[in-house]
Amino acid sequence: MIETRKTEIRYVTSDPKKMLNMYLAKRVLKTWEESFIDEDTGETVTIERNEILFDRGTLIDQDTLAKIRFSMEADGIKEVEVSNQNRLAFENENSVLYPYIAQAQIGDKKHKFLLYATGLENTCSILKDYIELNYMFGFTLTMIKEFDSCVILTDNLKERKVDDASLAYLKNEITMAEYVDKMDDEMEDSDEESKPNEKKFYQIETKITFTDGENEDERVQTFVVNTFNVDRAMMLITHYLKNKEEECEKQAKEKGHEFRKREIHTAIESAKPIPVGRFIPKEFSMAYME
Repeated sequence: MIETRKTEIRYVTSDPKKMLNMYLAKRVLKTWEESFIDEDTGETVTIERNEILFDRGTLIDQDTLAKIRFSMEADGIKEVEVSNQNRLAFENENSVLYPYIAQAQIGDKKHKFLLYATGLENTCSILKDYIELNYMFGFTLTMIKEFDSCVILTDNLKERKVDDASLAYLKNEITMAEYVDKMDDEMEDSDEESKPNEKKFYQIETKITFTDGENEDERVQTFVVNTFNVDRAMMLITHYLKNKEEECEKQAKEKGHEFRKREIHTAIESAKPIPVGRFIPKEFSMAYME
């Protein structure tokens, strides 16, 4: 007979008769507490200590059963979890959010999502919750995979009422000649600008240069930005990096450390739109880390 979770017999018991010829489903630990005096504060600190008595997957034969019975009397072991199957592998726990891309069939349409999650099961839970709250009709999750390591940014501007070139010219940030050149470029890029108020997701490989006096540090980082065009995406990336630098400066000052603020320059290595319809806010995903 093929062994699966469906055929597993698993239970917690303190009865030695029910342990015999079964496998330990979890490690058996001897646990105790130790106290010591903290030399800096003078307070008593208590810590928990553990010792592994029996490993997961151990077959409980007569000899092992005798040792378990001794530990129940001498080490305070009250019960053990056993199984009829020898399951040695275990899933690693992950508490770090990582980008995932997913697709769902909602009604008769396919929708692609970008989100942060800690793993595949976590991604499924977040997606089901979000779709139930934001869509109608029945749905099926059809694809989930780990996305490239990146920082995901969203543009809070709902509608681009004034184009970027016009805004820069009005602020005297560019000359009339530069403004005309930019407008010509935008007219030529008819595919991207055919729907000026429609946001897209742009995946941008960005070269970042940090300058601190004579010292210079370069690195390449990937961003995914949901905005109107690549120029605005680069503006949002630069704004994000400068805010991070200011946060580091603030934290250093709060701790009484010296901080030399660096100049930040960004340049596009590559940029492309990606077929994603919606980004699930990071705050939504973080609710599933509690």
